[in-house]
Amino acid sequence: MAGPTLYVVFLVLALLLEGAFVVCALCKREFLQYLPLNLYMLLCVVGNCGAYVCGRTWGIHSQEYFYSYYSSDILLSVLMYMVIAGLFSQVFEHTSFASYVRGAAGILFVATTFFALLSVRSSGQHMTTQFVVELEQDLNFVGVVLMYVLWGAVIKLRETRIRLVQVVLALGVYFSAVAGIYALRNLFPSIEDSLLRWMPAIIGLWLPLAWTYTFVRVPEDARLEPGHMLVTSH
Repeated sequence: MAGPTLYVVFLVLALLLEGAFVVCALCKREFLQYLPLNLYMLLCVVGNCGAYVCGRTWGIHSQEYFYSYYSSDILLSVLMYMVIAGLFSQVFEHTSFASYVRGAAGILFVATTFFALLSVRSSGQHMTTQFVVELEQDLNFVGVVLMYVLWGAVIKLRETRIRLVQVVLALGVYFSAVAGIYALRNLFPSIEDSLLRWMPAIIGLWLPLAWTYTFVRVPEDARLEPGHMLVTSH
């Protein structure tokens, strides 16, 4: 029974951390200011609860569980893309590229969706299901690439807003870990039922934990001193 018990433990921890982030944003009156991040966390709560209820009611191998899981997952992938696009806008807001960021993000999203559609166009009657899975995987791959580009921009532009830097860094760690898990699964299929089985759940706790810590401990006006890397607050 270790499997179901650990699943419930991870679910409860995830709900507490995700809920804590939203509550923190509401208490600080920053919910709308960081709307994509809060919407992402709220959808995580809804998706986790929905998947758990469907799993308990119809079983994890049922059609209901499958559609509940992948419906929330694709929405989370789209919201995560919006989060990354929003972070790009913040990082580039004082540069000449600021006006092009949203347009470029929209074009890249359309291109990714079109590529996913082309990949499954000959799949037959299950095209919708395969398209959702393919689009989610493609968005995750694009997210990994964009996070490295974004981190490079943070360094190149010498971004000093500590909260923004930590949010970006937490996302970079998250996407790097997810990419590493997929790589290990492909390289060593035999370890699927080992600790690797629980790694996605463990990684899933990282993002709400890191973001909640950042928003609780780091003031909005905290800055890094470029010369000495000191924290200052105005």
